[in-house]
Amino acid sequence: MKKIFPLLASILFMGIYACSHKTKATALKTYEPIAYNKEVSVLEINDKKPEQVEVLGTIRIRDTGFSLKCNKEMAIEKAKLKAREMGGNWVHITKHKKPDLWSTCHRLDAIVYRSNSN
Repeated sequence: MKKIFPLLASILFMGIYACSHKTKATALKTYEPIAYNKEVSVLEINDKKPEQVEVLGTIRIRDTGFSLKCNKEMAIEKAKLKAREMGGNWVHITKHKKPDLWSTCHRLDAIVYRSNSN
C-alpha cells in the first residue's frame, strides 16, 4: 500500500499537468502583474501593432505531448495569463500553427506589449 499511493499520486499529477499547453515566456522587462478584471487585448497575425507600446517579451505556447484541452481559445487564454503576469495588456500573435500530423494542438508565438492608454 505504501508503494501504490506515491505511484497513483504521480500518475494523477502527470495526468492533470499534461492536459494543457506548455507556456514559455522570455521577458525583456516586467512590471507588477495586472489585475484579472483588467482587459488584455489580443491582436491577430495581420493586425497592426498599437502605437506607443513597450515590448515586454515573447510567449511561446506549445504542446506538452499529451495535451487534451489545446484549442486556439485555450492557447490565447494561456498567452493572456502569461501577459498579465509580466504586466502586459496586449498580446500580439505572430505565429499560429494549427493541429497537424505532429500535434493535435494549436501552437502560438506572441509578443507581449504594455500600453498605458489601454
